[in-house]
Amino acid sequence: MITGEAGTGAQLAAGYAAGDFTPLDVATASIRAAEADQLNAIASIDADKALIAAEASTRRYQGGTPLGPLDGVPITFKDSFHITGLPRWHGTAVNPGTSSTIDAAPVRRAREAGMIVVAKTTMPDFAMLMAGLSSRHGVIRNAWDRELSPGGSSSGAPGSVVTGVAPIAVGTDMIGSVRLPAALSGLASIKPTQGRIAYDPAGDYRSAGPMARTVEDLERALTVLGQHDPVDLFALPGRFEPTPPPEHLKGRTIGVLRSVGWGTAVDEPTDLAVRTQADVLADLGAEVTEIPELPVAGDDYETVYWFMIYHGLPDYLGAEPARRAAIHPVVGAMLEEAFGHSAVRAAVDARRMAAAIERVRTVFAPFDHVLSPALPIRSFPAVQASPDPLNPVGHMGFACWPNRLGTPAGTVPVAPGPGGPPVSVQVTGRRFDDAGVLGVLRLLERARRSDVGYPPISQ
Repeated sequence: MITGEAGTGAQLAAGYAAGDFTPLDVATASIRAAEADQLNAIASIDADKALIAAEASTRRYQGGTPLGPLDGVPITFKDSFHITGLPRWHGTAVNPGTSSTIDAAPVRRAREAGMIVVAKTTMPDFAMLMAGLSSRHGVIRNAWDRELSPGGSSSGAPGSVVTGVAPIAVGTDMIGSVRLPAALSGLASIKPTQGRIAYDPAGDYRSAGPMARTVEDLERALTVLGQHDPVDLFALPGRFEPTPPPEHLKGRTIGVLRSVGWGTAVDEPTDLAVRTQADVLADLGAEVTEIPELPVAGDDYETVYWFMIYHGLPDYLGAEPARRAAIHPVVGAMLEEAFGHSAVRAAVDARRMAAAIERVRTVFAPFDHVLSPALPIRSFPAVQASPDPLNPVGHMGFACWPNRLGTPAGTVPVAPGPGGPPVSVQVTGRRFDDAGVLGVLRLLERARRSDVGYPPISQ
């Protein structure tokens, strides 16, 4: 398991407890995998601290006193997180890569649980693309096929899991930036209820979320990361409490959303996967109802797009003018266009988006869960900013609304694709029902007819 075959977090913890190998063995292999990165997935490596943490974890297992179910398990974090002693580029050559002097709240939670923080993963400039294009790191590639995009903006995170750097990777998600990359690499993921994972700097528009090979690892990660922290003024009280996975869905209502009527068209393998999984949920006892296209128009999606741009613009403007020319040209053009907007335009956009959110909420409200594609396609070229070069967020239509609603949403691979990554679906739930979403994802994972055949790890 530590010589070319990646283990899940649960498998590693079981191996530690049995004495089959140690956290130090695994950390050494994880660092080696990070150093061998050929996907541009790794932004920086924290080898010295990782080995120190692994030695401490090894001693705890030898003494029979592990800190919890993820003690000694490696983890990576997106470059947007602060990690003491590591540079933070936020994906862009505009920034000088100043070393952080603090750990972000999720990083602190991971260390407190005994997890081994191995590396930071790459991302596009200021998290402004849902693809792997970065002025700092170049073209970030997909572990299944280097000619394919890993998605974004948590672009390097899935590569760190698939190539064995860590069983769990943590990204950030503003309009789908954890779920889309996970789906494009056949990984399970969750964007929890807004505020469930405390994040700093505080904000009510961005969530941290984990991705992993199994839903069980997601649940373990959320148990560690999903805790209140006063540094986040929007953090929920208490902590995430897992529940036993359900055996059936009797009494649950499921809406099935197959099209949003905007952006990139849903391809046939993805639509077939959603229809097939709807049948699986019905067989498990759920009451399944198809939802027509959402009552939102192209202009409403434009407001979501500009919402993202407005949040990235201060980072860009905060840089020295001489450094701004280093930005990736696609992102630069997006941000520069916003210079022509007035405060009145931004206020009108915010009002329009609020109205669209309420219409979507009304459609979702009757259902315990909504099943949909995670994104409308299974892959697109690594060198492109999106499947449709004329619409850099045309693949966000299914992913963006759970963010605006603050509801949990997760993804899971459900069927092999016709070549390349498998096909994934998304499950959305009611606010605060993160455990319910994970439960449905587990049922779909269990119903999958075959294991995901991840690409072999080369050492």
